[in-house]
Amino acid sequence: MNCSQVYELISEAVDHRLSGDVMREFEAHLSKCGKCLSEFKAEEMIKSVLQYRLPRAVIPSEVYNAVVGALAREQQSQQRSWFASLLGSPILNPAVAFVLVITLAVGVYSLFSTSSPKLPNDKNIISQSIKNYAAVIAGNIKPKIMSHDAGDVENYFKKDVSFDVSVAPTNGCDWCGGALSEFHGVKFAHIVYKFGGEHNVLYVYQTDLEEAMKGEKIGLPAKAKDALKKTGWYFEEKPGKYNLVMWKQKHTLCTAVSTMGRQKMIAFLTGTGE
Repeated sequence: MNCSQVYELISEAVDHRLSGDVMREFEAHLSKCGKCLSEFKAEEMIKSVLQYRLPRAVIPSEVYNAVVGALAREQQSQQRSWFASLLGSPILNPAVAFVLVITLAVGVYSLFSTSSPKLPNDKNIISQSIKNYAAVIAGNIKPKIMSHDAGDVENYFKKDVSFDVSVAPTNGCDWCGGALSEFHGVKFAHIVYKFGGEHNVLYVYQTDLEEAMKGEKIGLPAKAKDALKKTGWYFEEKPGKYNLVMWKQKHTLCTAVSTMGRQKMIAFLTGTGE
């Protein structure tokens, strides 16, 4: 199965309408092709957000079939992805497209989120992440290990934590470092990526996802918890001060804070940057 065939099947795959054999071929291609995987994740993310935010409506079968047929003919004639068509650029980098979709999807969701009671700051993962980022910049939190190899930093945590610590590839940064801490029996991994410039730092706070969602020893504001359940992502922004990006990664909750742009942060952390 090649890229063109996969593009034609992405919508069907997201809607779980592919047969077993075709789905296996589809997944085999995605495991080897980052470009197609980004397209698939983007459409999957959009469907997830739209399903949650928009009311369902019954579409007559003749209308559905007409739309699907028209889209298929358009795709065959132009030989480019639906996402490139959506943004009006046939040469749009799929990695950038994926980042834009995440930003758009969770940004739209956040606009409609309601406020929630404030957690105590010592339990609030968001408050602690922002505070820790400031401490890293001030030099009050220092990595216990520093390396140009992400694997070295991951190995530093393996013997001491029960959750999987994820360290992004260090391409594009000067070095990455790690430190470990504990609060009420819950362990935290602190990861620092240093880029050129005195305060150009990306800080990531990782902990056990179940503990965070349970909210007994550590916790999240309701709006963040709800967004993570529905989309897997949560964003906050304080212009001129920081961007915060939170996401689920298997059994780990990751919270990144930096003054870097949100799209650049996501591209670096998900490995979709150039």
